[in-house]
Amino acid sequence: MTTLAERWKGLAALPRIAIATLPTPVERLAQVSESTSAEVWVKRDDLTSPTYGGNKVRKLEYLLGDARARGADTLITVGAVGSHHVLATALFGAREGFDVHAVLGPQPAGPQVLDYARCDLAAGATLHPVPSFALVPFAVHALALRLRMQGRTPYIIPGGGSSRVGALGYVEAGVELAAQLEARALPEPRAIHLALGTGGTVAGAAVGLAACGVTAEVVAVRVTDPALANKVALSRLVHQLVADLRARDERFPDIAHLALSRIRIEARELGQGYGVPTDTARFADGLARVDGIALETTYTAKTLAGLVRDAATRPPRTPLLYWHTLSSADLTPLLARAPLALPRAVAALAR
Repeated sequence: MTTLAERWKGLAALPRIAIATLPTPVERLAQVSESTSAEVWVKRDDLTSPTYGGNKVRKLEYLLGDARARGADTLITVGAVGSHHVLATALFGAREGFDVHAVLGPQPAGPQVLDYARCDLAAGATLHPVPSFALVPFAVHALALRLRMQGRTPYIIPGGGSSRVGALGYVEAGVELAAQLEARALPEPRAIHLALGTGGTVAGAAVGLAACGVTAEVVAVRVTDPALANKVALSRLVHQLVADLRARDERFPDIAHLALSRIRIEARELGQGYGVPTDTARFADGLARVDGIALETTYTAKTLAGLVRDAATRPPRTPLLYWHTLSSADLTPLLARAPLALPRAVAALAR
């Protein structure tokens, strides 16, 4: 039984496929703490699975469960050419018997961007490149129609897995962290810093934490364009989550407004845009590596940079939590069986 269902028995019936290794540990970051004068801890969601970790695994537990409950045999998802979400969906979707299709859009070129697309192919995904994210909805609709005409039953997973189903994985995560706080595995943080990409991680965590009475501020560090994830979108998702959970178990608290009041968007780390490294992200990356935490400059280093900035405004020794959402699994075996060259249209997406 999940931590969520242990507290609210009516939620035990939520469709779910257990693929994550939970709970993930919490640890003190000694070097980051010393450098910021704060008391900095990390929630190690890089360890959600030895196959491939990160925040997408928690979301996929509920998304794959829902897809199976609906009789789907094929998954369609979307992301940038170097998307961690697409790779996680390809790996775990194939493991659970689904065919996986991914509509890919452009992304600034980086040292590992095309490696992720190669890993997608090694995992068995079929890739559908489009030159602009504006074309993604049309491509997804056409692909779903084509698959249905072929007799398949597709299930569409939005970018980042950030639907009202996928976000349940981070409601569960928020409840899990609350249990660790109750067990005194770490001091209660004044603020919890998460990446704001497509919004599901932030919305779900805020709901789970508020439902358990955790009063920490949830700092959503923006790493994508405001049009993709913003306070309006977060509000809609939080209200949907709470309504869905209360419909299954009326004892789940009506905390949508409380959860939203705890979210603060930190936009200064976006820099020149998605996937473009910033100096503050590079600095945070260096700090974390001394503590044995590997970041990347698209999501996680910018998130830790937001924490470093926040620490400078608070009294010394203030407890803060960085929620680490990048997989730490070794991709070398997957790359070893991946094609050396990508289709030209896929490779052209790294710009």
